[in-house]
Amino acid sequence: MKKLLLTLLFALVVAVLLPRSALAHQSEDEGTLRHAYRPVVVEKTQAMRARVDNFTQVQQKRLVCVEAFNKVSNAKTHLGCLWVDLAPMNSTMSDWAFEFDAPTYLLTTGNYNVVYTYQSTDKQWHHIKSIDLKVTDGMYMAL
Repeated sequence: MKKLLLTLLFALVVAVLLPRSALAHQSEDEGTLRHAYRPVVVEKTQAMRARVDNFTQVQQKRLVCVEAFNKVSNAKTHLGCLWVDLAPMNSTMSDWAFEFDAPTYLLTTGNYNVVYTYQSTDKQWHHIKSIDLKVTDGMYMAL
């Protein structure tokens, strides 16, 4: 009897908590930040340049990180993180998009996919995609 009550109590707790956590995860929009264009290499500095747009109607303050993955070994090199504070999309304020350069001097010889991610308010990390929600990672060749 005691085992049955514990099992029922466990099932009740799971039934109450599971929908709330699922709803919380669904409330975060994975398309909140998007690339305005595929990240490109700046010829003069060899840095990787990207522009990130806020695709919501509310102000966003997000941590954005850049990582490079070697195409052969899949080894990851962290290129840095920064906080971006963006106004609502297409607002009269000019800061609803942010363009920045990520350093590439840490990369050894090879070809890399350069991936941009942002942290949402629920601490989940999301891949920054294109305006039409396609993967548009940067590509870098270190000599």
